[in-house]
Amino acid sequence: MKRVALPLVLLLVFTLFLGGCFGQKTPEDVVSDLNGALGKMTGYKSQAVLTMQTGSTPMEYDVQVWYEKPTNYRVALTSKQRGITQIILRNNEGVFVLTPHLNKSFRFQSGWPENNGPLYLYETLAKSIIDDTERQMKMEEKQYVFEVKANYSGNRSLTKQKIWLTEDFKPTHAEIMDASMNPLVRIDFTDFSFNPMFDKDAFDKERNMTTSSLTTIPTMAQTNGQVVKQPNSQFGVIVPTYMPEGVKQGDIEPVTRDGERKVILTYKGTYNYKVIEGRPTAASVSYEQGMPVNLGFTVGVLAQTGENQRLLTWELDGIEYTIAGDLPEEEMVNVAQSTYGLSAK
Repeated sequence: MKRVALPLVLLLVFTLFLGGCFGQKTPEDVVSDLNGALGKMTGYKSQAVLTMQTGSTPMEYDVQVWYEKPTNYRVALTSKQRGITQIILRNNEGVFVLTPHLNKSFRFQSGWPENNGPLYLYETLAKSIIDDTERQMKMEEKQYVFEVKANYSGNRSLTKQKIWLTEDFKPTHAEIMDASMNPLVRIDFTDFSFNPMFDKDAFDKERNMTTSSLTTIPTMAQTNGQVVKQPNSQFGVIVPTYMPEGVKQGDIEPVTRDGERKVILTYKGTYNYKVIEGRPTAASVSYEQGMPVNLGFTVGVLAQTGENQRLLTWELDGIEYTIAGDLPEEEMVNVAQSTYGLSAK
């Protein structure tokens, strides 16, 4: 009996050893499983902290995402520096950027987020892993760590990204880096759940405009900056501190359009564009096309208005800004970001 039992024990040990050696999943196996999980899920809820390295001061957001297949989205972005919340909402009526504390909304028809998905959306992270055939994968503390290409329109400096997923494919951390592998954007997930239940009106515009408990901000910013006092206008003029190479600032002209007083700053050179500033009275603005753009301090709306013409609109401290012209998206964002922290008097 002992002679018979010993070979059986050795065979069992050898079988277990082989299973341990050959049972390890390859990157292709993991990606296939990830693709399957992405296809089976009915939605998700997530909580995260988003950090954007803009200039010398990082901008931080608390990010809450609700997604219900196939097309319902609710993204609440709360600025830690400014203490206000904006909501990106997609439902069967279109895509909205809501600013509840101002009772302001932008509505537009868009393929967002399919055409320009941000880092904080789970499917953006998953698809960047699935689509990159040159991906690299390793295991760290029972998590899959992927290094893949970054493909975010409007910012050519973002070239690589690293994404951490648990063994059941929940995201825990992600970073987008420049060519020197310096992290410029990072997100830390604090909570994530697949296939949650949603209230019937969870993605309703009116509910999200009226039930958000948000902090009211002062009428004007209180920080120092470059300000030009404009005669005959109802507000001071904020002059962007950034100009693309080969561009010169022209006139600053006060105008009245549809009963609203505005100021137009003209720029000419390598690119030709205008910066328009005013205090809007309309609570809702609609565009035929566009997409939300996170500027680091607020969410703007970017629309293509011609073959080489774009329009970027955002609102900050009661002032609505519009950049219109032939600037590339990345340069528009640079100009917009250079207005933050400047006060008008």
